[in-house]
Amino acid sequence: MSVWFNNAPPLLLDESVSIAIDFLERSGESDDVHETCQFLVNNIGFMIAQGQRNKLLLANRAIAAYRRYRAARTVELSRVS
Repeated sequence: MSVWFNNAPPLLLDESVSIAIDFLERSGESDDVHETCQFLVNNIGFMIAQGQRNKLLLANRAIAAYRRYRAARTVELSRVS
């Protein structure tokens, strides 16, 4: 684990996930809150481990990644049906 990860502000992950989930819920893009939160925590945690510390940037990138994930999931489900 890097030194940068150890020096991350303790609420960075919580605040970034909170911003992202709030946006996704308000825009109606979150189907399953638990699944969405798990995706965001994993995604944002990975970016923090890489050294990113800007909570708005973390939230925006996680939202974009979630949208790509959701679009890919929709395509997969349409192929199965």
